[in-house]
Amino acid sequence: MKTIRFAPYIAMLAGIAWTGIAFGQQELILHQETDIWQSNALNPALFPKEKRFVIGLPSFGLDASHSGDITYNDLLRRQGDRTILDLGKAIDKLEPENDGHYDQRFETFSLGLRLPGNWFLQAGHAVRINAALRYPKALAELIWNGNAPYIGQNLNVGFSTTTFDWNELSIGLSRRFGTSLSIGARAKFLSGISSLQTDDQRRAIQVYTDPDIYQLTLQTDYAFHSSSIVSAIDTSGLGFDLALNELKNGFSANTGWAFDLGVQLQAGERLTLRASVLDLGGSISWKKNSNYFYSNGSFTYDGVVIPGTDIINGTTDSLDFTAALDTLNDALDFQKTPEAFTSALPTRYYVGGNFKLNDRWSVGAVLMHQSSEARSATSFGINARWAVLNWLSLGTMYSVNDHSVTNVGLSIYAHPGPVQVFILSDNALNAITPYGSAAVNFRFGGAIVF
Repeated sequence: MKTIRFAPYIAMLAGIAWTGIAFGQQELILHQETDIWQSNALNPALFPKEKRFVIGLPSFGLDASHSGDITYNDLLRRQGDRTILDLGKAIDKLEPENDGHYDQRFETFSLGLRLPGNWFLQAGHAVRINAALRYPKALAELIWNGNAPYIGQNLNVGFSTTTFDWNELSIGLSRRFGTSLSIGARAKFLSGISSLQTDDQRRAIQVYTDPDIYQLTLQTDYAFHSSSIVSAIDTSGLGFDLALNELKNGFSANTGWAFDLGVQLQAGERLTLRASVLDLGGSISWKKNSNYFYSNGSFTYDGVVIPGTDIINGTTDSLDFTAALDTLNDALDFQKTPEAFTSALPTRYYVGGNFKLNDRWSVGAVLMHQSSEARSATSFGINARWAVLNWLSLGTMYSVNDHSVTNVGLSIYAHPGPVQVFILSDNALNAITPYGSAAVNFRFGGAIVF
């Protein structure tokens, strides 16, 4: 019985599956910190009080999570003077189906200008990433254990993902009516950078090992769309070859639009209410460098065992490429067809408000719902804010979301003179120790306000 080295193929699947641990953008505490200029990204009706001109400095935000309680530290352990990958502990925590989510926003610049007649102009640029991943426990088991423990079993290891990044140019207007009501709208031009999107109607990769003669049968009915990421797949020759297109952060022919709407109401001297909807109707049409890859076939290997653990950690010397890789290429046989496709942005809804207790203290609450084809999620938080000094504020929040009911957020906001700087997190402990957390959320940045 021979051992076949599937290292490149398995490594690709492992990389896609386990990067999901970094994968969830809720930004609850930023929604409540309305003095921070970047809160305008969550409600276009907001503009700093008694200010005429704003220059938004670079700002970075990340919201990521994985279902269950798996952390980055669950994947690694020390062995002598080496750190090796050990999926055994993490696999025990997996559900039959597992989800990872990742939202990243990098605002390169933004501007705000007060116009005559209580009108306010806003504009900016951001680079955003949105990713959702769903994979079966069987995939992680095959990657780690190989196929030997599953002789006589039929494993479906197909995974699904919707992952794309894009440039976003925005321009918006808001208006204040009297002293109590502000309404804003923003249009966002989207220019896609890259995308990888599996076909949910074709997600089957079946692996079966015969108990008598150890025949391994691979059956596929699996497909995905790609633009500017995967250009070709070929497992023949020296091994698995995933040809990647060069990723460029410039603007492309893959474009789309999204819209934000927001309102703020000053209901008396102490109570402020807000609501907004973000990325309404948002989508990107991928037309340039866009292809559809489809594998539909079956192939049987004689007497094969995949030594998963040894391959991943490099403790096997088996180098039998010749018979295996050419036939693996025949079995997968991804057919490439030029084909346009569309990626839809998740739509986010916010409803919240603040109540001013006195000159130093305020409290509030916020509800957020995110909806997309890949994922729906709801979060709720209550917060308190303390103006320690005229130029320094501290905030805290307790929030509940689909992943956890024990999230404690913190914010620090300083505004000496015209300068604003802030750092905040919906889950401060996880932001400090991201490698020991199954979810991470934080945002930092600054602005100059006149």
